[in-house]
Amino acid sequence: MTGQPGATRETLRLFLAVVPSPEAQAAAARACEGLRSPGDRASWVKRENLHYTLRFLGELGADGARRATEAAREAASDHAPFEAALGAFGCFPNVRNARVIWIGLAEGEAPMRALAASLEEALQRRGFDRADKPFAPHLTVARVREPADWTAKLAGAPVVEARFAVDRLVLVKSTLSPRGSIYEVAGEAMLRA
Repeated sequence: MTGQPGATRETLRLFLAVVPSPEAQAAAARACEGLRSPGDRASWVKRENLHYTLRFLGELGADGARRATEAAREAASDHAPFEAALGAFGCFPNVRNARVIWIGLAEGEAPMRALAASLEEALQRRGFDRADKPFAPHLTVARVREPADWTAKLAGAPVVEARFAVDRLVLVKSTLSPRGSIYEVAGEAMLRA
C-alpha cells in the first residue's frame, strides 16, 4: 500500500514462455494418458497449460511487467520463426527419483536455446537478476508429489510426434488456485518475420 488513499500495489506472477500449438498440446496430453494411473501421486498439467518456460520471473509490479515485455520484444526481434517437434519423455532430477515429468524436443532445441539466451541477456540489461539455472527446453507434464521411480512407466513411453511453429514469446500471468494454476496471456512478442 502506498500512502495515497485507494492506491494499491498489485503484483503479478509472471513467466515468459513458448506455447506449442493446440494440436501439439493435444498430442502431448494423449501421450500422458498412457502414463497416468490412480494413485500415481502426480499432479498432471492441464492440456491448455502446457508450455516451454523460457524464464520464470516471479511476482512483479507494473514496471517489472513492462521491462519484461520490452526484453521479450528485443529478444524476439533477433530471431526468425522456427519449427519444433515434441520428443521423448524425461524426468527431473532423474527417472529413478522423479519430481517432474517432461517432454523434450526432437527438433528445434538449438534455436529454442538461442532464443532463451537472447531473452536472458535482454532481461539482465533491464535490471533482472540472472536465472537460477541454465535453460533446458522441457514441456512439464506432471509434478510428482513424492519422489518416485518412473523407470518402468517411462520405459515403453512413445516419443510424442507433433510439430509446431515457434513464432512468438508469450508473457503469461499465472494465478494459483486450489484447482491448479490459471494462465492468462499478458503480452506477446513476435519473432522477426
